[in-house]
Amino acid sequence: MVFLFFLSTLITAIPQRSGRGRDRYQVNNFEDVDNTIDTTTLIRDPIDQPIPTPLLNPISESSNTDSDTQPVISSPGTGNGKRGLAFNESSPSLAVFSNSDITWVHNWHSSPGDAPSDFQFVPTLWSDESPHTDDWNSRVNGAQYLMSFNEPDIIAQANMEVGHAVDAYKRLMFPQRAKGAKISAPSVSSGSGENEAGIPMGVGWLSQFLSQCDDENSCVVDFISGHWYGCPDATCSVQDDVSSFKNYVQDLITTAKGRDVWVPEFQRYGNADGQQRFLENVLPWLDGKMEVKRYAYYMVVDGILTTNGEPNDLGNAYAAAAKT
Repeated sequence: MVFLFFLSTLITAIPQRSGRGRDRYQVNNFEDVDNTIDTTTLIRDPIDQPIPTPLLNPISESSNTDSDTQPVISSPGTGNGKRGLAFNESSPSLAVFSNSDITWVHNWHSSPGDAPSDFQFVPTLWSDESPHTDDWNSRVNGAQYLMSFNEPDIIAQANMEVGHAVDAYKRLMFPQRAKGAKISAPSVSSGSGENEAGIPMGVGWLSQFLSQCDDENSCVVDFISGHWYGCPDATCSVQDDVSSFKNYVQDLITTAKGRDVWVPEFQRYGNADGQQRFLENVLPWLDGKMEVKRYAYYMVVDGILTTNGEPNDLGNAYAAAAKT
């Protein structure tokens, strides 16, 4: 019984990620002691890609006020406009990152929840199914940017064949352009080849989507979006992960064919020191890439960017890294 209680305590300490498919996080005790946080046990499925964090029910009935359906656009912060935060219901208050280089936030959902208004919130339509589509139009009215369909190339995520995603994009996303919003193509993983269902992954999926979504009257993409994760067992060196990440972003840039590129979800596994050295390499590079307009490291939660609700060394390094 003592063991079961201890195990349940560890499980409740892990950031819970909802969505289609099982949770790929293994049990791990996220502790940050003397900057030695170890995320090597955050092992993912053989696809080696993350389950996103859609907020299926992010607003309780008690907080479901009229403000939930007001325009979600807000003023950006004071940074260069690129650096953002990914968060969910497990995240501490984002206010601890105010007065930093952070300018925007997202949570895989259409409502900002408790996100401070000094960050620009960017809504996401996680998939074309309920509850994600519920009140979509009213919640995103007035938004400047919108992201569509989370990792449709992964079965445990939005799980959409290209043709299906194009039809859904035309129906649910494209009408928002007439209201002034700029819209992303679906956010693909950094996988390659095909998934278990024979659907292309990563840039391959994205390329097919862009070729089929090419009608100025019904299907236009303003910017593209991609997610990247390092070696799941943290056996790659920091430099190997740096090279892998840069190659992936460059592939996105090539595939975009002049469109802006966003990387709203990326992370290197391993201890905090390795993650910090990774960020020290890639952040100046991202800030210097003209084609990359926004990015967000995964994510604001105790054990990664915060400890006891406050930015830890990694969080401070990310939020205050020098811009080029």
